[in-house]
Amino acid sequence: MVKLILWAFFLLPWLSLFFLKNSAIRRYMPVALFATVINTIMYQVAWTYDWWKYKETLFPWDKVAQIHTVYGVFLVGTIWIFYFTFRKFWIYFFVNLIIDCIYSFGFRALWKKLKITTSAGNLSPLEGIVIMTIIAIALYVYQVWQEGLIGGENKIKEE
Repeated sequence: MVKLILWAFFLLPWLSLFFLKNSAIRRYMPVALFATVINTIMYQVAWTYDWWKYKETLFPWDKVAQIHTVYGVFLVGTIWIFYFTFRKFWIYFFVNLIIDCIYSFGFRALWKKLKITTSAGNLSPLEGIVIMTIIAIALYVYQVWQEGLIGGENKIKEE
């Protein structure tokens, strides 16, 4: 049952992209990949500082950065959030805050109950929300820069 839940967290988000235009996927994939890099680093920090430890994973080698979250729901979720909220910062901010609260207070408790994680770890849900909010703001700034809305056109000028 636990493996089925983990596979659902990995595969269902990817299947949801069939309902999105290719142009939107191309537009928001860079920020989603940037989010994936940041989340992979954060998971490595979490592993080192015992913020959380996963007992159940999809593969034996994904104990540090879990495939089902980092490369599944977080990556694809970033694309969907930007699709619906980009250029509406406060809506983006509050949607992220709500999702972060659901993850920190809901899914972390579910993971513990299903024995997916070994313990709640040293990171409180509130601290997790603060970290995720900072990351969300950084992602928004990155997308604004990516679209050329700050720093001028993102084109290399020939000298």
